[in-house]
Amino acid sequence: MVETSGGGETWWEYLNRVTDKASQVEIARAAGVDPASVSRWKLGKNTPSADRVIAVARHFGRNPVEALVVAGYLEAGEVDATVELAASASALSDDELLTAIGRRLARAAASGHEAPRDDALRDDDALRDDDAPPPVSELHAARRAGS
Repeated sequence: MVETSGGGETWWEYLNRVTDKASQVEIARAAGVDPASVSRWKLGKNTPSADRVIAVARHFGRNPVEALVVAGYLEAGEVDATVELAASASALSDDELLTAIGRRLARAAASGHEAPRDDALRDDDALRDDDAPPPVSELHAARRAGS
């Protein structure tokens, strides 16, 4: 059985969710279709063929079975095994991982939750400023420079 997040999620809602609201041109490139086709998907005038659904899912690192269920090619009950819908962190690029961490920290800050603290860490063991990891911008710059 496939576990889906929204139950009644449309194909366009799914695309927005899994592509982080990518442009219609980027989605078209991923699917191997023209942008006008993607516009028709958005308007609900048609649904992509199963092979285009699979191409989009693979391009954005999603399980093709999940996409086929959302697009209406499969019923959740037709799938014999539970499908993991969460992407593995190891499948993310460095930039995607940093973005995901940033979003999670922002949500935690907005909800008033603090990051977990290791109770075994004493104040005198805390990181000094010169021990702290470099800012994310420095990590990106080093990565671009090939360091």
